[in-house]
Amino acid sequence: MNFICKNCGGNIEFDIKSQQFCCSSCRTPEKIIAENPNVEEHDFREYAQRERNAGTYEGLKTVYCSNCGAEILFEGNKTSTRCPMCSSPNTNAEKQISGIPPDGLITFKTDKNQARENFRKWIKRLWFAPNKLKKAYQEGRLDGTYLPFWTFDADATAHYSGEGGTRYTTEDKDGKTHTKIHWTNVSGIVSRSFDDIQICALQNDTAEIVDKILPFGTIDNCVPYSPAYLSGFSAEKYSEGADSSYLKAQKKMERKLRSLAESDILRKGYDEAKIHSLNTNYSNVTYKNLLLPAWISSFGYSGKKYLYIINGETGKVGGKRPYSAVKIAAAIIIAALIALSLILFSADDTEAALIASCENNRTLIDSSSYGLPAAEFDESGTDNLRNSVQYRFAGTINRRNERIGENNGMVRSGKRHNRMGGNARRRAVL
Repeated sequence: MNFICKNCGGNIEFDIKSQQFCCSSCRTPEKIIAENPNVEEHDFREYAQRERNAGTYEGLKTVYCSNCGAEILFEGNKTSTRCPMCSSPNTNAEKQISGIPPDGLITFKTDKNQARENFRKWIKRLWFAPNKLKKAYQEGRLDGTYLPFWTFDADATAHYSGEGGTRYTTEDKDGKTHTKIHWTNVSGIVSRSFDDIQICALQNDTAEIVDKILPFGTIDNCVPYSPAYLSGFSAEKYSEGADSSYLKAQKKMERKLRSLAESDILRKGYDEAKIHSLNTNYSNVTYKNLLLPAWISSFGYSGKKYLYIINGETGKVGGKRPYSAVKIAAAIIIAALIALSLILFSADDTEAALIASCENNRTLIDSSSYGLPAAEFDESGTDNLRNSVQYRFAGTINRRNERIGENNGMVRSGKRHNRMGGNARRRAVL
């Protein structure tokens, strides 16, 4: 199926900027008529029977382009694509509505140019990205695709058991204080109504990356499904059913309920919270089958392919990315050099303070403030080192020993002068 303009014979596609279904040549608008006036929610308890009653449409499907007559192959779950000969949009409507048909979709709001710009900014923010990455992604093709999703609503009530922690301090025999926690068993109930938990219905690497570009505005921005919206874009049918997708939705809901339970414990006056078990009951569970917009492409780098996806509604970017081993190694080397320079700078400061103190023998030098042992001088000018001077920085041991030897001579000379003047015995602590 493709859509032909009655005015000029051109292809009718959905235009992102004008948000209209119009001819790509003469811009004549056409009205989109959906099969259902509203985006419907379905009772999840009836899903299994509905899936069994639905028609199946699996495998490859070949159709003929109504514009040029060329054969178009719809592989896997693909339901909309462009003719490889004339590039006119074609939709396999029968395949799209097989199984559980789409209830609605969100139209593209971010056009291709804006998607590329968003990806360029995303690349610039990546740490340790290879310099050739920009060129690599520009060579990739960017395709607008409608991805299949299940959304779930549910009322959830969870009974939890856990512990609440109260912090207190103790003091040991050395006068040091320590913080400890006293744990108390706690239980309670939390509840939450969930609306449109979004689960991508594809069983491949795409679904993993799609989680990085969520959320979509499915609560307020969905329109009833019509194949006309797919004209000009690719589209896929779900490959994962609502039953297995619901299990994924439950995990998302339970993470939120666990957070609510922890907050409930803290509201009871405890300083910390731990949840041991969560027993959840779900009611009023409903679901929808939606098609949501995304720009998808991949770029090659160093013999590997990296997939990236851009949210076609919000422009949010997510994807797999390569790392530059050269940049990572350079960063490690730079960090090591900075750390070494800080160590040497600290060592030089310690040595300079010690030398300055030695120049004035009248000043009692408390070398313990510099992390060095004490040295004592007697009246004869002979210095007896009561503790061996040990330096922390091996790279400067010889140089420092020489300088300290010079300054020791200065201190002995000063002491002979003081003794001749009748000064009392002095002690200098180095």
